[in-house]
This record gives sequence, structure tokens and C-alpha cells, in this order.
Amino acid sequence: MFKDKLKGLSKFPRVFWVSQTFEILERGAYYSMMPIIVVHAIWNVGLPIWLGAMITAFMYPFQYGLPIFTGALAERVGYKRQITFAFIVLTLAYLFLAFAFNTITMILAVITVGIGIGSYKPLISATVAKCTSSEDRNLAYAIYYWFVNLAAFLIPFIFVIVIFLGAIQRSTYHVIFICGACLVSINIITALFIFEEVPRSGEVKTVGDAVNNIKMAMKDKKFVVMVILIGGFWMLYSSFLNALPLILFGFRRLPGWFDVMLLGVFNPFTIIALGIFLARYIEKVESMRVVLTGIMIYLIGLAIIGYSLQWVLVIFGIVIASIGEFIVAPGYMAFVSKLAVKEKVSAYVGCNFISYMIGLLGGTFVFSLIVNYVGVELEMPHFFYGILLAFGLGLLITFVIYYWTWGQDIIERAKKIKEMEEGTDEKSETPSDYKEPIIFQIFDNKLSVIVCAILIPIVLFSTFSMGTLTFYPPEEEEEELPAFNVEDYNIIDGTSFGFSGTLSEGGSASETITIYIGEGEYLEEGEFLKSIRFELSWEDEPDQNVGPFGLISLENQPDEFLMSVAEGENFTKEDTGTNPHGGEGRIEITFNFDHDTIESINGTGEWEVEVTLDYCGDFEDPTGLYTEVDNSNSYNLVAITEIYTPK
Repeated sequence: MFKDKLKGLSKFPRVFWVSQTFEILERGAYYSMMPIIVVHAIWNVGLPIWLGAMITAFMYPFQYGLPIFTGALAERVGYKRQITFAFIVLTLAYLFLAFAFNTITMILAVITVGIGIGSYKPLISATVAKCTSSEDRNLAYAIYYWFVNLAAFLIPFIFVIVIFLGAIQRSTYHVIFICGACLVSINIITALFIFEEVPRSGEVKTVGDAVNNIKMAMKDKKFVVMVILIGGFWMLYSSFLNALPLILFGFRRLPGWFDVMLLGVFNPFTIIALGIFLARYIEKVESMRVVLTGIMIYLIGLAIIGYSLQWVLVIFGIVIASIGEFIVAPGYMAFVSKLAVKEKVSAYVGCNFISYMIGLLGGTFVFSLIVNYVGVELEMPHFFYGILLAFGLGLLITFVIYYWTWGQDIIERAKKIKEMEEGTDEKSETPSDYKEPIIFQIFDNKLSVIVCAILIPIVLFSTFSMGTLTFYPPEEEEEELPAFNVEDYNIIDGTSFGFSGTLSEGGSASETITIYIGEGEYLEEGEFLKSIRFELSWEDEPDQNVGPFGLISLENQPDEFLMSVAEGENFTKEDTGTNPHGGEGRIEITFNFDHDTIESINGTGEWEVEVTLDYCGDFEDPTGLYTEVDNSNSYNLVAITEIYTPK
């Protein structure tokens, strides 16, 4: 059996396999760019968060708008020329992206990437159609779709390994864009010297013909509504490309070893691993039911991500959402291909680019603004996903109502076209013992819309009540200050500060000493503190003679004081001291400020000084038989400064 499959593959011409190598390299470069571009734009290039989140929006009008015309252009100038031109533009675009250094250059680079992709995008699928027979077409497109996902998984995964080994860091993401340029440049050589020109059909001779084809399909109002609805699904999908990396990276929801590049790997891996099984699972199910079920599964994946934001569950959510995406995309395309006779089906399929453009452009713009305000500024990423889920549930409700009404009309139209062109219907091709999985029958029940409507306020309220998380914006670079040269300054004594008083044993007193720089303040502009010394002094009472004729001599035992000094969180010290018998007690705390650069913060601010009389020694006779209580003492505190003043 395996030999038979290999034999089946060998009947495809060389140009088919060459086109698949194009996909491996071009899609590999593209899907290596997409997971990191938002983080790179904000944290490396320095774009505002709201603009960095929507940076890919500048690409989509060209990426999905140009294919409407470039397919027709290739029929005139030749596929070889068109493909070569596209790869040259893409190579330059990725290099431009690598060296973009501000908002303008970043936007221009992204636009250039869109132009390159838009010039190339429709040509490979057309090449597959032109170089294979109708009976082999399904297998050919299955291989083509598999290669796209292989590229989307393999090349980014290689970069993940390189990043894990430390060869590339977030600050050097531009290296990935340079590698993307190198990958695409290989395609230039392949296109020039290996790719064989495919025959041109001559059916579309001008760009105007292509536009007229699209206009013809867009006159079908029921179809246009479905294009808009499926565009709503791609709006949801756009959150994977901008909001998800921004939230996970900006809110630090990923462990240190988990680079954002890794986020882009799980989607294609899921499709590679489960695609064949899923395709067989849905092949007998009516296409619009497939689409509705796929959207529901996608929303479940989004809910897992949004309610948790824990990286393990985020991965699980991505896998679930990827299953939903895989069910929606081919299900929708299969349905569109049934809506018109063969002569007009290409016009309907061409409108698929419009749904992509509506969804990805609109979703990137709208949800980037929402994630910036709700997610970043309000620091409520869970609530952002609540809004996203509410939109998705509203879309699903609208799609279900469409399915019940106009959808039934175009389903019947598709059946009639199939019967007319092939002489068969779905019932005759479906085994008599086939039972449709119950999951695809959910939306036949009228309660499904009610349940979705009830869920909207529930997800909004529950995600709002989950509160806030801390967002970590890009760190601003500190301004490099000029060096401090002590030879340019004189050292002078500053004004002394102080306070005094009397404390009882165990009592304390505190004062605030304020030192600021500026006109009329303690320090003038250009002056700096060299040091500040706090001196606490006290003198104990002298010994006493008491009793008849003063015959009993009482010695005054030493007192113990504590002094603590603090200036915010910058400087804190404390010390204790006792006075010698019959002498003066003293505590000194000194702060010296070493200036490496010209700055004015060291030593300035509000100094909180607290004095405490911890223990007050009593008057005692040498025998210890007679004592008189001493429960207070006076103190004096002085703050003495030295100042650097310019010569």
C-alpha cells in the first residue's frame, strides 16, 4: 500500500514539487515573523503600544487585496516573471523590516512585506491547479495545504531552538527577519533556473476582467452576507497574531524560557498532527454545519486562554482553537466552491481574499485598540478576552440565524448545481449506515441561540470581575549624564539643621529635615551634597549628695539613646550610644555621596530623624541600698552638611 501511495505522488510533475519548495521557504519566513512582530515593534523599535499591536494591519490590504489583480497579471506577464518579482520584493522587504528603526520605517517595511506576499499569494494555488488533473486535484491540494503547515511549524521551531540556546534574544529579533530574507532569496534562484512556466489559460486577459468577475459574485447578496460573516471569524483569528503575544509578553505570563516565537508553533503542529483525521471526520457533514461547529470550538479555545492566561492552559487553548480553525477554513472553502457552476466558481473563490481582508484588517484595527485600552491601560486582560468572546458569541448567533434562513436557500442551490453538473447528490454518495456526529447537530436546535445569548453577559461580567494584572511596558532608556569632575568644584560647609528637647525614658521624638535643590532652596542649581552628618548629643545630670549633712553620695548611671535616620528607601541607618559616667554622650551617623555623574538626587529629599531615650540610668549609692529615680534627659541634634559648589 505504501508503494502505491508513493507511486501516486510520483505522477505529479516537477513544477508541482518546485512550487512546494517555494511554500516551505516563503511560509517559513512569514510564520517566523508573525509571532514576534508585535513584541519587536513595541519593545525593540519603540512604537507606541496601540500602534505596535496593530502593525500588521498595514500589511493586510496588500496581502489580501492584491491577489484579486495579481492572478490576472500573471496570466499576462507569465507566472515565472511574476513569482520572481514577488520573491525579490519579499527579500528586500524582510531586510527592510530587520533594519526599521522608527514608526515610519516600520510601517513602510510591513507594507512592503504585504506587497510581496500579495504579488505571490494566488500563484501557487493556481500552479497546483494547472499542473494536475482534475482526478488528482484533491490529493494535490491536500499536499499543498500540508506543506504550508509544515513550513509554519518547522522553520519557527528551528528558531525556537536557536532562541532557547541563547543565540537569539528578544532584543535581537531582527536577526530572524534577516534569516527570512535569506530563505526567500533562495526562492529567487529556484524561480529563475528551476521553475518551469505553466500554461496560461487566457480566460482572464486583463485586470478589469478579474474585477468584473468579483463584481459578478458580489451581486449575490446571500453570498455577500456569508463573506462578511466569515470575515467576522477571521477578526477573531486576528487576536492570535497581535493581542495574544502582547498580553502574554507584556503581562509576563510566560516563563523565562518560553519565547513568544513558540506561540506560533502549536497551531500548525495541531493541523499537521490532526488534519487528516479531522478532514475525514467532517467530509460527509453538510458544509455550513461544519463552519458553525468550527466557530464554536474556536470560541472554546479562546475561553480557555482568556479565563486562565496560564501558559500551560494557553497552549491547550491554542490547540483547541486550531482545531476549530481547521474545521472552519476548508469547510467554508468547500461550501463556496459549490455555490456556482464551474464557469463562475473562480469568481466566488476569489472573494475569499475579501473575507480575509475584512477580517484580518478589521480585527487587527479594532481589537488592537481594545486590547490597548482595556488590556494595557486598564490592566484587565481577562476582560479583554471577555469582550472578544462576547463578539464571537454574537457572530455565532448571527451565523446560526443566517443558517436557518438564507443559508437553507444557498444549501439547496449547491445541491442543485451538484446534481446538474455531476448527476449525483449528497444522499446518493453518503453510506446508508452513516450517522452524523451529534456535535454538528447542535445548531439545528433553537435553544442554541438562546444559550449563546445568555452566555454574553455571563462572560462579560465574569471576566470583568477577575480584576487586574500588572502590565510591564518597555523600559525607557536612562539619559546618559555627563561625568562629575571633582576638580571643577569647591567644598564648603552648608547650613546646619537641628532640634532639641527633653525625653522621658522610653519616649521618642522625630523631625523632618528637608533638603532640595532649586532657586531659593537649600542647594542652588549646580550644587551637590558631598556629605551629611547627624550628631546627637546629651549630657547626664551630675552625681548627687543626699541624706543628713549630705553624707550619702549617689552616682548617676549612664543613659542610652537611639537615633535612626531615613531618606525614603534610599538611605537608612540607626545607632545607639551611652554616655560615660559623668560625661557627654554622642552618636554620629554620616552619609557620604560619591558622584560619578552630574546628578542632583543623592542626599536631597525629606530626611526623617527619630531620637529615642531607651534607658535612663537612676541615681544609686555605691552599696545599692538607696536609689532615686531619674526618668528623663535633654538632648540636642544637629545635621551638618558639606556641599560641592562650582568653581
